[in-house]
Amino acid sequence: MNYLFSILLGMIQGITEFLPISSTAHLIIFTYLLKIPEIGLTFDVSLHLGTFLAIFIYFFNDWWEILKGVIKGDNKRKIFYYIIIGTMPAGIFGILLDPIVEKIAQPQIYSFSIPIIIIGLLSFGIIFMILERYSNKNLYITDLNWKRALIIGFWQVLSLFPGVSRSGSTISGGLFVGLRREESTKFSFLLSLPIILGALLLKSYQIYKGHISINYNLVLVGIFSSFIFGILSIHFLLSYVRKASLLIFSYYRFLLAFFLLIIFFVI
Repeated sequence: MNYLFSILLGMIQGITEFLPISSTAHLIIFTYLLKIPEIGLTFDVSLHLGTFLAIFIYFFNDWWEILKGVIKGDNKRKIFYYIIIGTMPAGIFGILLDPIVEKIAQPQIYSFSIPIIIIGLLSFGIIFMILERYSNKNLYITDLNWKRALIIGFWQVLSLFPGVSRSGSTISGGLFVGLRREESTKFSFLLSLPIILGALLLKSYQIYKGHISINYNLVLVGIFSSFIFGILSIHFLLSYVRKASLLIFSYYRFLLAFFLLIIFFVI
């Protein structure tokens, strides 16, 4: 691992974490094709820390309003509860399925990794097309209730598998319960903060228990790169969904799946 790869992987993580195209799949693909050695737990944490800071800072005013709502007991308090409810399923299943997901994320070792990623890319490409055409898309985040938040939370469970995409699954869940496209996207971003934080704490604990050495220079470069590109990615997607559909991401997912098929059968 060198500084160029650190910047490149930070860029990939920052862009694809928030676009509905699967950050895990892209990191696996790039490390696999470029023959980059396993990025390691500490660098993985640095990438997630960068995207955590991006989502926290970009939506700082929203988080502040939600916090004030919790203290004052106004309508913003409901959003806080919806975020907690929407986080619970993925948090529980994330712990239970972690050993399986870790194996899927190692295509150099397990031959079934690439096919599973392809299935994830194709399935949610199709789901985007269906939801764009048939979902109502007329609700706001304030129209959510605990049942709708929980449904979105179970959609987020699917993102544990590479190729699905966390943002893709939660945006799809929002559209499924009737949220407007931009509202579903924003709630997806708000919902990402506790999940990313949970992953950070879990992996940081594993680093602590394993007494893993840290290359602080590479870590800082990875944090900065994923943070900058994460901010740009968030801003782009929020602007894009206000005036266009998710179909372009469906087409991208289909192309990427086709590319992976070639890799799987040829390389």
